[in-house]
Amino acid sequence: MAIQGYSKSEFGEELAKVLSPARPISSIEKLYGREIELETIERSLYQPGRHIFIYGDRGIGKSSLAATAAYQYHNSETSPIFVGGSCDETFRSIVANIANKAMSISRFVNTKKTSSFGFEWKGVKLNSGVETNSKDITEQIKGVGDAADLLDQISKFLPQKTIIVIDEFDAIPDASDRNKFASLLKQLGDQDVSIRFIFTGIAKSIDELLGAHQSAYRQLETVELANLSWDARYELVKNAMHHFNLTIPDDINWRIAMICAGYPYYIHLISEKILWEVFSDDEIVDKVSLEHYGRGLNAAVRSVTAELRKPYEVAVIHRPEEYEDVVWSIADTDDLLRPLSEMRKSYESLIIKRRKENPISSVAFNQCIRNLKSEKFGSILTPLAGRKGWYGFRENMLRGFIRLQAAANGVELNGSYRIPKQTMRATVNARSGVYGSAVPYGVNINRRINDDDDE
Repeated sequence: MAIQGYSKSEFGEELAKVLSPARPISSIEKLYGREIELETIERSLYQPGRHIFIYGDRGIGKSSLAATAAYQYHNSETSPIFVGGSCDETFRSIVANIANKAMSISRFVNTKKTSSFGFEWKGVKLNSGVETNSKDITEQIKGVGDAADLLDQISKFLPQKTIIVIDEFDAIPDASDRNKFASLLKQLGDQDVSIRFIFTGIAKSIDELLGAHQSAYRQLETVELANLSWDARYELVKNAMHHFNLTIPDDINWRIAMICAGYPYYIHLISEKILWEVFSDDEIVDKVSLEHYGRGLNAAVRSVTAELRKPYEVAVIHRPEEYEDVVWSIADTDDLLRPLSEMRKSYESLIIKRRKENPISSVAFNQCIRNLKSEKFGSILTPLAGRKGWYGFRENMLRGFIRLQAAANGVELNGSYRIPKQTMRATVNARSGVYGSAVPYGVNINRRINDDDDE
């Protein structure tokens, strides 16, 4: 095998320690580019009654930041409590799940069961280390007051710094259930309950959480996650390769940084696939080649979930060829919101890159863009309210998949402008919603995948 010292199973297990596209990161040394957000969360949690809401696009790293922050702040005696929102969860069922998990990690159980405890709440017996029927607990939670009382009772037997993470909060289907958590936070604060919550969800769920109770603003520190900065993307890839004593040429590393559009999910996925290609090489190598990179990209495209692939395939498969060109051109920048005029310029540049003649007219291009709003064409784009001729992606993470698809076909999609690398940690751009530009100043990414050399 090409990576010396590992059997296939050993390599797979070691790789899982370094890269994790399918599950959240929970250790600070593996979380790149989120130092400011971690510091914000840590400082906020020192304030009594303060809770955290992390929001942003899917695949941007919300769950990883929440898990890392929870472990960093949480009492070392126990682990944080993790529950997830889903289409069949309600306010009552989530609180019941929290109660069960809290009882199983009580500090009495954690001291090797030298003692145990239990109490009865509304006719339900809760005992340390023993899971109670969640249905029984759920049935006794009639409202927010009951939930606050139950958590208050349980908190008396938990460490002071107990963190509860509610991941994918926006997946809870009933808006009234989501709003109840705002009331719960207020009541927990009024009762001085020491439990702290960290929520994660897409951006709109903040308004849904706070809409019914504006006073909940003082209980929440909101943390918006933008795309990873360029230096964080670069360091993540480099360190993953160095873990296996491999070097990666800068131009390949920057290409990965550009393709992933700042989404940790794509960086982890592409890096994982490239490392497997290196491992499968017939010869021992100490450097990632363009061939490894190309094969890794193709493997990453095949691995992306159907949920992301489907809109793209609906838009381009069994369509005239120009639809693929148009779809690629709308992702040719870091900007999440773009006017038709800029997308047209990207299309014209793309046609030159693909060495095609006779681009479609502006009228035909505009019609393609309008079609991409409809379900029949994958609903890739959505118009920006109040700004005629401006569009954004219905699912921002889809932009990363489009860039990945284009790169796997030998077309490197660029950004629209350059800025010096030292300014890449600038405040989130109000128009684009991302950090910095698409290509760091001085970075050469113009070579194609089929170059013969590896330099």
